[in-house]
Amino acid sequence: QKDNLMTTCYINGKYKPLGKSTVSVTDRGYQFSDGVYEVIAVFKNEFVDFKLHLNRLFVSLKKMDMKINLNKNQIESIIKKIKKINQLEMGIVYIQITRGDQNPREHKYSNNLKPNIVIYSIIKNFEYLNKLAQKGVKTSLYPDVRWQRSDIKSISLLGNVLAANHAKKNKSHEAVLFDNKNMITEGNSSSIWIIKKNKCITHPLNFRILKGCTRHKLISILKKNKFKFEEKKFSITSLLNADEAFMTSATNFIMPIVKVDKYTISNGKPGLNTLKFRNLFINAI
Repeated sequence: QKDNLMTTCYINGKYKPLGKSTVSVTDRGYQFSDGVYEVIAVFKNEFVDFKLHLNRLFVSLKKMDMKINLNKNQIESIIKKIKKINQLEMGIVYIQITRGDQNPREHKYSNNLKPNIVIYSIIKNFEYLNKLAQKGVKTSLYPDVRWQRSDIKSISLLGNVLAANHAKKNKSHEAVLFDNKNMITEGNSSSIWIIKKNKCITHPLNFRILKGCTRHKLISILKKNKFKFEEKKFSITSLLNADEAFMTSATNFIMPIVKVDKYTISNGKPGLNTLKFRNLFINAI
């Protein structure tokens, strides 16, 4: 792929180099975080869970009361064109849609705004993540300070940024978020799972977590392989005492968690079930 700034970007009907793709300072995404986004992985030249991500994008738009003049088929065509132009074989396609430009600045949005639609690709080293999965990763606990609508994949990500950089300072791969009752919600950009007595457990779908596409895919794999699972809240203590722990996301796929801050999960090695699920997921791609 070309130099990143020369990567081709779709912006409002045109294809331009990323370095020349700009929106106005009156864009409501820039001023209010008034927008949504989606990330679709490309692994060995194949899109991962394409339809799930596309559907979730339109669910987010609906929840934000945002209307665009492109349908799913048109967005799909643009995404595939960006992948082809940028010769993306391993990485992500990033989609961001904001409500549009509004001047003068006003919290209440006008109904006739034209959304700003941006789609471009980024190279990612999934082979590195494959090697990381064989060792497992360290995570760090962080309070869930995000806004109350984590079910919308909005660009309001300051809480996630604070959590991710707390993890970075602690040399951790991901932050694991907990609520005011010390119950785990999700990761700063992932769903969090534990296995106890041969049962997978993850947080139920509600306003506090995002409906992860990898999470959704894994549940169908668990059902197909008749592996027990339950959607219920679990505590920090349950996480630390789990037989296995892992995260799921569009880029990590299924990533074993072997450490939480100074605490070791089980024997400190990736769980056999977790690695099995990872292989099943990659085969499903």
